[in-house]
Amino acid sequence: MNDFLLHHVNVNVDDLDAAVAFYRDVIGLPLDHTPDQGFRSQFFKLGPNAQIHMNEIADVHQFRGHFCLIAPDFPAVFARAKAANAIDLRPWGRVRRLPSGAMQMFLRDPAGNLVEIGSNKDAAIDPALFEDELVEPKPGMYRMAPGADVGAHESP
Repeated sequence: MNDFLLHHVNVNVDDLDAAVAFYRDVIGLPLDHTPDQGFRSQFFKLGPNAQIHMNEIADVHQFRGHFCLIAPDFPAVFARAKAANAIDLRPWGRVRRLPSGAMQMFLRDPAGNLVEIGSNKDAAIDPALFEDELVEPKPGMYRMAPGADVGAHESP
């Protein structure tokens, strides 16, 4: 039996104000009570029992490493992320519908953290979304050619 539950994800950023605006206004996460930790921080509420703990602490960010949030309104997050120029196609390719039916896209926050945004597999998605240049028109998975240098990437 697996009794583990996600409590929080920690995200370090170099500009808390810019990061709060991104996670609140682009992704759409609600702010949560944040205790005084002796440094600038902000917590975000994820469902009934989990949080993102955001700390203004300089850090190194992975290129492909990420965490995933299932958005209640994927098209709305897509529209806000596109307007904010936050969709990053470099690590995992274009926005796509997965074979399961769920949608998937990757956003780069202002500090360089990668966030995957998904949908429920039965979420209503306007077919017009698949005409956007950032969206893969047919369902599928991100694939790399055999022998590809999986560590190769451009700096974010």
